[in-house]
Amino acid sequence: MEFLTLHKSLALLQANDVNIKKYLGQHFLVDRNGRDKVLTFAGLEEDDVVVEIGPGLGGMTDGFVEKVKDVYAFEIDPEFCGILRERFAPFENFHLMEKDFLEVPDGWWDKLPCRVKVIGNTPYYISSPIAFRILKYHDKIKLALLTVQKEVGERFTAGPGSKDYGAISVLMSIYTDAKICYSLKREVFFPKPEVSSVVVRIVPLEKPKIEMEFEKKFWEFLPLVFSFRRKKLSNVVNKVFKVEKAVFRKDVEKEGISPDARVEDLAPEQIYRVFKVVNANSL
Repeated sequence: MEFLTLHKSLALLQANDVNIKKYLGQHFLVDRNGRDKVLTFAGLEEDDVVVEIGPGLGGMTDGFVEKVKDVYAFEIDPEFCGILRERFAPFENFHLMEKDFLEVPDGWWDKLPCRVKVIGNTPYYISSPIAFRILKYHDKIKLALLTVQKEVGERFTAGPGSKDYGAISVLMSIYTDAKICYSLKREVFFPKPEVSSVVVRIVPLEKPKIEMEFEKKFWEFLPLVFSFRRKKLSNVVNKVFKVEKAVFRKDVEKEGISPDARVEDLAPEQIYRVFKVVNANSL
């Protein structure tokens, strides 16, 4: 299909009397070289099923709708849905989902015929919730390619000791191989965002690095413990989880971890061992 340049995007918006909604974080990639480069990291093949988050006017969709088996495009803006419906009417493999990707029920994922590839130029203000949703359904996903704010991408891929290291970094490390694979200048978007963007390639592992007995509890534990990232573990678990310091010190040392360590300096496997001690001793 013909690429939506800035001029063509503006003409399309004007012809449909549609305004860009800043509160939805709408930014369109209007540089064809940038678009095509991003898509190379998806490794798309003719039998792939693509889930696209926020197609907007369809500028990214144009680059793969003719190359893959099926496209499920999630768009919440009804005006954009009207444009998408018209633009992609000739394509039987294009399925417009007029709903929020974050509100898709478990049953929809269970009905997918195969593992999918997720592609999204994600609104920056919901990039992290989208990443958590991808992690939740990691066994249904072959690959995710997300364009996010540079600082968000750095949080996704951060390691111990980094200022960007947090709960999402730990989960990404456990469940996926996540890497920043490309940087995009602000000028390739319309409207031009105030921040720089990166493309993060997320490939779920065949098996998570850690076999978890209490997976849901661990997910809930992470943001709590990272909210005191610079405090000593013994103080954090006593204050937040009401575990006696003496008990925690004894048990966590058996796991080869200093009770005076800080969570921001621990590898994901070590953090899980801390969680197991807390889970066994908390009220």
